[in-house]
Amino acid sequence: MNKAATIISSSQQALWFLIVGASAALVHFLVLISIVNFTAMSPAWANVFAFLVAFVVSFTGHFYLTFRQKTVPIINNNYPQNTVSTYHSTKRDTLNASMPSTSMLSTLIKWFASSAAGFMANQGLFVLGLDWFGERYYMLIWLVVTGVITVMTFVLGKLWAFKS
Repeated sequence: MNKAATIISSSQQALWFLIVGASAALVHFLVLISIVNFTAMSPAWANVFAFLVAFVVSFTGHFYLTFRQKTVPIINNNYPQNTVSTYHSTKRDTLNASMPSTSMLSTLIKWFASSAAGFMANQGLFVLGLDWFGERYYMLIWLVVTGVITVMTFVLGKLWAFKS
C-alpha cells in the first residue's frame, strides 16, 4: 500500500473511531443520566454501570467498523446431504457458530483491558472532579474527562487490541 493510501486509510479509521466512540459515549452519557435521575444511585456508581453498557456498543463498532477485523466463516456447508454424520456435524458447527472465534475473543479481552484502563483513568478523574466541583456538575465533569481519555483508548485500540 502506498503512502497516500495509508493516509486515507488512517483518516478513515480515525473518522470511524470518532463516530463509534461518540456513539458509545452518547450511550454511556444517556445511561449515566438515566440512572442518576431515576434511581438513588450516586453519579460515581452510575458511571460504572453506564461504562459496561457503552462497552458493548464500543467493541461492536470498533470490531466491525473502525479496525475492521477479518472474520472467518465458522460453518462449512460442504457436507454430503442426507447422512447421519451430516446431522451431527451440522449440529456441532451450529453450536460452534454461536461462540466467538479465538481471534474475536482475544480482541474482546484486549479491548476490554484497554477500555477498563481508560475507564479507571476516567473514573479516577471523574470522582476527583466530583469532589472538587460537586455532584451538581457531574455532566460537565464527565464530558471533559471523557474528552481527555479518548486519545489514550484510540492508541491502545490501534496499536494493541485491534492490531492484526
